[in-house]
Amino acid sequence: MKKVVPSDDIVNVDEFDVDGKIENQESSPLQSPETPIEVVFVENSRDKCIGTDIQFLDKSTNPSPRSLTPVNDTPWPPRERALEDEISRLQEQLKDTKERFHSLRLQHDTMSSHHRSLRESQSTMQEETERLKLEVQHLTECAGVLRTEVQAARSDRAEGQEVLKVLQTELEEARGEKRKLQEQTERDAKVILDLQRQCKEMERILMRKHPDSVSALIVASKGVGNAKEEASTRRVLEQRIAQLETDAKEQDAKAQKILANVQAKFSTVQSKYETHIADLETQVLSLQDLNSKLTHKIESQSAIIRERNSTVYASIFTQTEEQPEREFPIEKISTGTQTEQKVAVGKPSSTPATVKKSASSSRIVNSFSESQINHGNDPHLMATIRGMRVDLAIKEKALQRLTRELEECKKTIRKAQQKEREEADGQNNVEAIGLKEAQNKIKLLEFDYKSLHDKRLQDLRTLQAAHEKELASCHETVNILQQRLKERDEAFAMQKRRRVPVDYYALKAKVTSLERRHLEREQRLHMLVEALSKGRLAID
Repeated sequence: MKKVVPSDDIVNVDEFDVDGKIENQESSPLQSPETPIEVVFVENSRDKCIGTDIQFLDKSTNPSPRSLTPVNDTPWPPRERALEDEISRLQEQLKDTKERFHSLRLQHDTMSSHHRSLRESQSTMQEETERLKLEVQHLTECAGVLRTEVQAARSDRAEGQEVLKVLQTELEEARGEKRKLQEQTERDAKVILDLQRQCKEMERILMRKHPDSVSALIVASKGVGNAKEEASTRRVLEQRIAQLETDAKEQDAKAQKILANVQAKFSTVQSKYETHIADLETQVLSLQDLNSKLTHKIESQSAIIRERNSTVYASIFTQTEEQPEREFPIEKISTGTQTEQKVAVGKPSSTPATVKKSASSSRIVNSFSESQINHGNDPHLMATIRGMRVDLAIKEKALQRLTRELEECKKTIRKAQQKEREEADGQNNVEAIGLKEAQNKIKLLEFDYKSLHDKRLQDLRTLQAAHEKELASCHETVNILQQRLKERDEAFAMQKRRRVPVDYYALKAKVTSLERRHLEREQRLHMLVEALSKGRLAID
């Protein structure tokens, strides 16, 4: 492959063209790497004075040199030789670079494949780690569940061991009882044999001594007499059982009567307390109404006093007006205050009547409660109700005192109003002080009323608590009576069982049944011990 370069561009020829050629060759792998590059320099007639000597240097280290030597310094053949040497050197460098490029490409391919494989392995490892994390979480949950199960199994094992110990102790006790019963049965059998032998000997002695006596006849006719005696004993026992049943029925009837009386007392006491509570509630409501009325009156009076004060101040500060014009509003004010006073005086007359009505109603309720309580029989209830009545009387006295103080406050307010009418020109400060004192007294009265109301509520609560305690005591007495009835029934049943005649064969059957039960229990215990030992081995 040839490249023709004119002599004008010989000076500008550098490694850029060669590098571009090398890059073109590297980019086109189909082109054979062994095609030589021949550079042909075309001499230009214009620049014969300029030399064509080009020094090919490495572009990365030095810039492209420019030949400044004259044209005729070096001959042409050595220049061609130097160019050929340079071309051969460049071709070798090109081959080396191609080889390096191929090796680097191979390395790049291998590295890319290795990188791809590493990415795949990384993704697989991430999936594996996620899977392992999930497995670890699952295993930790399973381990927690297993720990709880192991703890539960250990607790069950400890409980089983305790149950086993208890059962072993019961088994030992049952074996001891069984031995005692066996020994007792053996002793009883010996005693029975001894008594039978003694009876036979006594019968023989009697037969020998008195062959014609009654005892001998009884012994002779023993089989016939036994049935009659058994029938007579049965009759006696049946009569006794019937008598005991009648006694039990009578006691049940007595207990039911006592229970009915207790319930009747409880209902009467409950009704008394309910009526008393209702009366107290009505009294509280009446007192609340009275308090609301009084507060309303006080507020209306204070508003009237404020209006009058404002009018008085207006009349004082408007001295520039004429005398007839000043007297007319004063008359209006006096008439207004008189009407207000009449209204204010007319209203309080209802409050003592209401107080008297409430006091009379409370007295009637107290007398009614006394008449009802006198019929009762419980001293504790009587004492508590008397104490409550004393407290109510004290509170009624306190209410009367409060009503008196209210009346006194009203009187003082009236006096203050009169003084204000008389001394409307220059005694506003005195009226304000009296008004403040009246308001303070009203506040104190309200505070006393609230405290009294709270005390009444507390008394009602204490009364309710005492009532609940009495109810609980009544329930306890009823339970005790029921328990006594059950104990008596059990005692009657035990007496019936004891009155039954003892049968030797029945005792023997009972002993055999007990032995069989003990054997079954021992077998169950052995099975349970084996199961526990197997479970312990499985747990271990």
